[in-house]
Amino acid sequence: MKSDPIVLSCLPAFVAVAEAKSFTEAANQLHLTVSAVSQAIKKLEVRLGIKLFLREAAGVSLTPQGEIFADYAKKSLRVLNQGITKLKEQGSKIRIYTPPGISSLLLNQRLLEELSYHFYTIEMVSEERPFDGELSDWDIVVYFHSLAHTVPGNHYLGDDIYYPFALPDIAERIKTIDDLSHCTLLYNQHGLAHWDEFFKVNEVTIPEHRKIYYSRASQLFTAVESGKGIAFESSRIISSKLSQGSIKLCQLDGLLPVIKKSMWLYINPETAIYQFKKEIKEELMAGLMG
Repeated sequence: MKSDPIVLSCLPAFVAVAEAKSFTEAANQLHLTVSAVSQAIKKLEVRLGIKLFLREAAGVSLTPQGEIFADYAKKSLRVLNQGITKLKEQGSKIRIYTPPGISSLLLNQRLLEELSYHFYTIEMVSEERPFDGELSDWDIVVYFHSLAHTVPGNHYLGDDIYYPFALPDIAERIKTIDDLSHCTLLYNQHGLAHWDEFFKVNEVTIPEHRKIYYSRASQLFTAVESGKGIAFESSRIISSKLSQGSIKLCQLDGLLPVIKKSMWLYINPETAIYQFKKEIKEELMAGLMG
């Protein structure tokens, strides 16, 4: 027997012929030509230095040495297939963490179709509270953080601009700080920028006003759309609603927005998703820019 390593690609052909007792049937099962199957068996016999099959008019049958080798070949293929299946299972799922309002921008139809072609399962988690987990436990994370990060796989998504917004008919009536004092101001308890910071940036006295606090951005948006007051949020988070015209930024004369360098995109460089980093970042940025 020769010491050359066995060509693994020959094993499926050998096992198929051994079980079907036919080169033609084995070729059909493997979607190969009969010539390709015959060449694989010949290569295997040369490597092993033994004859594996008896070719007879009634068909083919295993030689005594072929019978012995067949048992080991079948076991080897079964173990290899189990390993391939395990690898596919591990690589077939991706985990994504985003703030509310970002998931629909990240997984737009075009990108979703591309990712779905490569990954069978996409787990999306969207929470109001600030991300406090380990980045490496996820495939993709969009998160807010006020400090610059040098973590491998991190991408800065640009400045967030925070400004008051409301229903269009309400927003059009708000021109000055005094106008705000006659309105209910809506607060997002988990937001990175608040009304108080807006007043501080513009060096104005905080007017007396009614306040309502919400623990979820979705509750804040519902309150705005039902006309309960004026909210304060990143224009990127509300970009889709702005483009639809369901809400509008207030036009406060001479007042500056609050600008935060806070949004980051992490794509795990140790996972299969990293090969799509360019497409993911481009699609997300396009969505955030409206």
